[in-house]
Amino acid sequence: MEKIQSGQAFLYRESGLNGTVFDIRMKNKIRGDYLQMALTSTLQRFPYMGSKLVEKNGDFYLEESVISMNVAKTTKLRQLGSMGTGYHLIDITYWDNCVYIAFHHALCDGRGIMPFLETLIYYYCGLRYKKKSDSSGIRLAGEAFLPGETQEPIGNSIFDVNEDNLPQMIKDGYALPENSEDCSGFYRYELQISKQDFLNYMWSNEATPAILLASFVSESIYSVHSDADKPIVCSMAMDYRKEIGLDNTHKNCVGSLYLPYSEETDKMSISERAAFYRSLIKEQRTPDAIKNLINAQIGMSERLDQIPSLEEKKKALSFFNDLCINTYVISYLGQVKLGENEKYVDSIHLYNSGVPGLRINMVCAGDYFAIDILQNYKSESIIHTLLKKLDSVGLRYSVSECIPFETIKDKAHITASRQAERYYKKEH
Repeated sequence: MEKIQSGQAFLYRESGLNGTVFDIRMKNKIRGDYLQMALTSTLQRFPYMGSKLVEKNGDFYLEESVISMNVAKTTKLRQLGSMGTGYHLIDITYWDNCVYIAFHHALCDGRGIMPFLETLIYYYCGLRYKKKSDSSGIRLAGEAFLPGETQEPIGNSIFDVNEDNLPQMIKDGYALPENSEDCSGFYRYELQISKQDFLNYMWSNEATPAILLASFVSESIYSVHSDADKPIVCSMAMDYRKEIGLDNTHKNCVGSLYLPYSEETDKMSISERAAFYRSLIKEQRTPDAIKNLINAQIGMSERLDQIPSLEEKKKALSFFNDLCINTYVISYLGQVKLGENEKYVDSIHLYNSGVPGLRINMVCAGDYFAIDILQNYKSESIIHTLLKKLDSVGLRYSVSECIPFETIKDKAHITASRQAERYYKKEH
C-alpha cells in the first residue's frame, strides 16, 4: 500500500467528493467491445490506475484492486470507489458517440490522467477503424514506466525558501454576487471555439491559450460588475511538474496562479494585458515560489498526520466542503495528443459538480478549444457578455443551452472505512 499525500486535499469530505469527468465526443458511434479491449491494453501500460482506497487509522492508502475494470453502456455515471466500479478510482462508460472517463482527484490530477486518456483513444481508434496510426508521444502496453511516473511529489523535507524573493500577489478577489443566489443545483455551458481562429488571435496578441481566456472572462466579469469593490481575480490552475523535475508523474501537482483585473487592466489592449499576465506568471513560477507552495502542502500533510482519527481529520478539513474561490477559477489542460486519430474526435470536455462558484475548464482537441463554464447559479449575464466579446473579435464559436448536471459523489471513503473496520474485527 502507498499512502496518499499529494491528493489529501481531495479526501476527508463529509459526504464524499464529486467525480471529475472527461467527456470524449467521437464522430462515430462507440463500439463497446472495442472500448473494452482498448481499456484492457491501456491498463497493461497504466496498472496504477487500477487502484482502490484503503483507510487505516484515519490515513488513506492506494492499493491495487484485484477486480477487473469493465466499461459499461449507460447514460448514468457510476460511483467511484463503490462495488459497482470494482472499488476503482476511475471508471469508463459510454453512450452513443461519447466515452466518459470519470476519475478521483485523490488518485491523480487532470494532467496525470491525460496520458491514460490518450492511450485509450489510440487503442480504441486502432480497433474501431482497423488502422494502426503513428504512436509518437503515446505510452503503449509493454513499455517501461517513464522516469518518475509513479513518484510522489510531496516529500517530508521542507524546502529552504528566501522569503524576500516571494511575489506579493493579489489573491483576495471580488466575490461574485451570483454565488449568493439561493440555488441548489449545478449548471454548465459548453462553449466550443474554432481552434484555428483562437490560435491565430492568440498568436497575433502574443498570448497563451490560458492567458487569452482569462483576459476575455475577466473583462466580461468587469463589464457586468464595474462597481466591484475588489479586483477581479482569476485563480489559474498551475501544473508545477516541470519546476520540480517530475514531468512524468501522474500524481497531483497542482497549485494556483493569480491574475488580477482592475480598472487599470481594463484600459490595456489584449496584447498589453497578455504581456502583463506573462510577467505575473513568471514571478509566480520562480524556484522560491514553487518551493513555498510545496512547503504549504507538506505542512498540511504533517498536520493531518498528527490528528489521530478519521472523524477528527474530516473536521480539520471541513472548510473544503463549501470553499468558494473568488473571483473565479480557470483550468487549461492543454492539447490532447491524438495524432492521426484527431480526425475521429469531435471535442473533449471536462467537468465536475459539487464545487461552488464560477469555474472554467478548457481542453484543446479535434478542431476546437472546448470550454466548459461551470457555475452553481442560473444567471447568464457573464456568459452572454463573454459571447459578445468573442463576436467583437471575430472568433467563430458554438454554445450550448444551460445544462443542469451532476457528477456522482464517490463512495470510496465509506468503502475504505468499512473495509478497514472488517480487517480490524478479523484481526481482533
